[in-house]
Amino acid sequence: MTMQTAHPLDLPAQLETAIGAATGDMEAGRDLPERLVRELRDGGAFRLLTPRELGGFEAPLETVLKVYEGFGRLDASAGWIVWNANWGFIGALLDEPGNARIWGSGPEPVFAASSMVGTAVPCDGGYRLSGHWKLVSGINHADWFAAAAYIKEGDNVLLTDEGMLDVRFFMLRREQLSVKDTWHSSGLRGSGSHDVMVEDAMVPGDLVARVDVPARVQRPRYQGYIPSLVVPGCSAVVLGVARSAIEETAALVVSKRTMTGGTLATSAHTQTVIARSEAALQAARLLLLAAARDIDLAGDNAEPVTLELRAALRAAMSHAAHVSRDVLTAMYELGSSASIYQGNSVERLFRDGMVALQHHNHSAAFFESAGRVRLGMAPTLPVF
Repeated sequence: MTMQTAHPLDLPAQLETAIGAATGDMEAGRDLPERLVRELRDGGAFRLLTPRELGGFEAPLETVLKVYEGFGRLDASAGWIVWNANWGFIGALLDEPGNARIWGSGPEPVFAASSMVGTAVPCDGGYRLSGHWKLVSGINHADWFAAAAYIKEGDNVLLTDEGMLDVRFFMLRREQLSVKDTWHSSGLRGSGSHDVMVEDAMVPGDLVARVDVPARVQRPRYQGYIPSLVVPGCSAVVLGVARSAIEETAALVVSKRTMTGGTLATSAHTQTVIARSEAALQAARLLLLAAARDIDLAGDNAEPVTLELRAALRAAMSHAAHVSRDVLTAMYELGSSASIYQGNSVERLFRDGMVALQHHNHSAAFFESAGRVRLGMAPTLPVF
């Protein structure tokens, strides 16, 4: 088992050179090159949420989001893969026999996951799983696929004791699924977000995790609401992409000449847009980190991660998405004709960021549900 040698916050800087060297290959190959995946894995980028006894950092959510932001600032696709591969927290949910299957020997496992949901039917020794999961980032490099699925008996989806739909996580080995090459996208090209098909795969019971019961590991990171560890990562990546867009645009306008002979940087409009964008992005970042910190504190104090806390995190995510979209658009416009050419960093950042913002987790519809919770009503969409 590889042991980490760095603090999680140091990881983006330590892997910056490796990511920069792979940029061209990501675009051309529509995936991360295998060598970069190995460097990310061996450097510790995929074990941010993994329990300590399994070699992980077991880092607070606020720290994890800062790491995702840092990787997003370097490259959107690399940040996206780091986010989607950080499913090591599953080791806190599974019993030891299941963990032995995943972490037992060999190199550290690499995970991939999807927000889509399949179906699972109980059988002797476990479940038979089927489904079609779209947009599974990094699946070609994954050893294990974390598939969310409803539990069904006959035509009926089962409910938990609390009356919620019984959705569990099923851990599948790579050879139990097929990948359909569907990732022909305008941005995030290096994320390899292909479709996954599973047909009646047998998943033993010790590789099935529930989120409606307390985690096996009785420590703060895992005693809150587990989906809170997963969902906001995409927003942190996008904040990093938008931050990089401001930095690249600021460098561009200093040298780009206007028709009157000056540079774009001398324009009052340019100065105002840069300042407003930077202030708005920093405020959105701080709001997201504050919402994550509140969830961390709930775990540290052995308090529940309430619906209100989860709704606040959802609102912070939607706000981060809204601000990031505005910033990316503003930077693209400031770049003028330079922004339209392939090879220009602002052009790629705009494409990557806009694709990342199309993720379901960034839907503005979640504002409504967060507002309903604030007003004492049930959300129309699940806040997680």
